[in-house]
Amino acid sequence: MEVLYRDFAMSFEGKDKVLGEFLIKFTADRPGILAALSNVFADHGINILNISVNRTQLLLHFVVDLTNMDTSLNDLEKELKKFSFVEWVRYRIVEKEAFMVPSMIMPTFRDKQVLVIELERVKDLLTSPEFRRIIRDLGIYDASLLRNSNLSELIKMGQFRGLGKVTLIERNGTITIKSCSELNDKHVMEELMIEYYTGFLSQTLKSSVEAVGKNYEGDCVSISFKVLK
Repeated sequence: MEVLYRDFAMSFEGKDKVLGEFLIKFTADRPGILAALSNVFADHGINILNISVNRTQLLLHFVVDLTNMDTSLNDLEKELKKFSFVEWVRYRIVEKEAFMVPSMIMPTFRDKQVLVIELERVKDLLTSPEFRRIIRDLGIYDASLLRNSNLSELIKMGQFRGLGKVTLIERNGTITIKSCSELNDKHVMEELMIEYYTGFLSQTLKSSVEAVGKNYEGDCVSISFKVLK
């Protein structure tokens, strides 16, 4: 499946390594910033393990392996700060620990802090009507923030909620949403999709919907919904 799995890396193995995280504030968002900063690390034998960017905050976060670095941290900082678009640089180094947990970055969604939980851990929660209501309300909330009239694009919001690679099929008054992922339990995905997209579609279409069918195929699960008149 041609899709990148964006890992929320919570830790990095550091045994016999020197790891670091760099937080860099830039003054404006323009082409070439990421390439220029990445080249500085590369030029000094520093391997970039992870990169995150927040264009609202104008911040870049790098997790790097400094084990084979050929310069000092002082000189590295000066070189990063030589660019006119860099306002400041902060960094933290962890030497030869079993793991490094990045502490200069927090997961967010739409600039709101989130709690990251693997889907397999919510399996037991799906027996709770209250939890299912929360997932349905989340679908309603997401749909209420979107203005695009193309339903095939709108439903991809569920992909960013962790519901796999999502595609839409509309046929004979039935809306079928297909989710594919090699990583997820399809039965958990089925239950989450039913609740989330019941809320999402009812808000988007301004009409009640109900799940009327499901189908499994390889790494994919499809849920069909009917719009109630």
